[in-house]
Amino acid sequence: MLNRIWNSPTLMTWLSYSTKTLTLFGVLPLILKHFAPGDIVLWYLFSTIISLQTIADFGFRQTFSRVISYAYGGARDIGVFLETGSDISAEEGTPNISLLTQIVSTMRYIYLWLSVVLLFGLGIFGTWAMIKPVNGAMHINQAWYSWVIVLAVSCLSFYSKLYMNFLEGLYKIAMVRRVETLTSTGSIISSIIILLISPSLLNLVIVNQFWVLVVSLRDWYLCKKTENRIYETVSVKQPFNKELFRKIWQPAWRSGISGFMSAGLTNITGVIYAQFGSAESVAAYLLAFRIINQVRDVSMAPFYSKLPLLAMLRVKNDLTTLVKVVKRGMLLSHAVYVAGFILVGALSGVLLKAIHSEVHFVSQGLWLLLGIAYFVHRYGAMHIQVYLSTNHIISHIADGVSGTLYVISTLILMHYVGLYAVPIGMLVGYLGFYAWYAAKYSYRSMNVSFWWFEKQTSLFPVLAMVVYSVVYLNFA
Repeated sequence: MLNRIWNSPTLMTWLSYSTKTLTLFGVLPLILKHFAPGDIVLWYLFSTIISLQTIADFGFRQTFSRVISYAYGGARDIGVFLETGSDISAEEGTPNISLLTQIVSTMRYIYLWLSVVLLFGLGIFGTWAMIKPVNGAMHINQAWYSWVIVLAVSCLSFYSKLYMNFLEGLYKIAMVRRVETLTSTGSIISSIIILLISPSLLNLVIVNQFWVLVVSLRDWYLCKKTENRIYETVSVKQPFNKELFRKIWQPAWRSGISGFMSAGLTNITGVIYAQFGSAESVAAYLLAFRIINQVRDVSMAPFYSKLPLLAMLRVKNDLTTLVKVVKRGMLLSHAVYVAGFILVGALSGVLLKAIHSEVHFVSQGLWLLLGIAYFVHRYGAMHIQVYLSTNHIISHIADGVSGTLYVISTLILMHYVGLYAVPIGMLVGYLGFYAWYAAKYSYRSMNVSFWWFEKQTSLFPVLAMVVYSVVYLNFA
């Protein structure tokens, strides 16, 4: 029993994410208590800009993890796994060492150049975005030093993502999350100590970025040691394979467009708002944005920990097991998200008052709209991931259209409803196209119907969201 728990990707991912949520209860209250609104804005703005690394990644992270799973599962080549009897599917399920070697060599080459692009991108755009917020900090010089540290460490950390891609492709999720729990705990304890004995933005950034470097070294070490040192076998440098790159580039650029039009746009919204909003209002918005993303991340564990497994099941054409894994993962993910969202909405105001924070939480109406918008997005995102396991990429269409709807509707509504335009714009894009478009392809790939599938996955979480909304509208 203990061994089963120890090696469960879902439970270990939950343990890791749950450890990270201690930031909300240990680190966040101290930040809100000791930092002025200007420093709080910078702290969360650093996190927001770091999240924009997904734009520089341009879809390669998910693509490499997926194709490594294909090769490790024995696939003869990189292709689209939709048709039964595909001549590129696995026969015996043994790793295709030759294909793995080509993939790893290509991945190392690409991530080196992407890291250079990230350095220049963050160095120019990120520094520009920091000018106004830094001027509102308590200590301007320390704020700039903090940004330089974040910039340098972010680029090193970005390159090391190739090790995580390899580990996830080999479905070593449980092992990675177990060790991640230790590094997350170390980061949280260190942050709490520094906030108690010498609270300053620069000190907190130094401690936080130190642990980011530790995580990079951790992934490199695990990658070298896992699965009988298979990484050393397949990491032999080879000439750049243009044919393989074209096969990887085709799904990657589509995923990259998807990332920019979804997470990229929502993160950029926060950066832009920081350029003209007051320190207090920006701090409140970024705080809510950070918390809803934390709730989302924790709720992702039951589903996203299974993505490499879904890729392997596609290679084997085992739809029965795939549908079973997807249903369970989605149900648990929806349930955890709804529980976390309701809990934060109910207790946030009370907790902020209790610690005498200078930052107030956003209005319950804005929080409600954000929560619903994120729920709809997660519904579509999980169905997108189900279909992505076929290696046929449609996310650039889903996110491209919905992102365009989001931008247009937000710009139009901003004049009339202010910051409420952001979650309303999200809902326009997600409900107007993203969610139903993603689900349609997902159902088709699993050969299931809407009602048969959703009554077992999203029905009860949706009802809980409806009840909470009704209670709020009637008693708020």
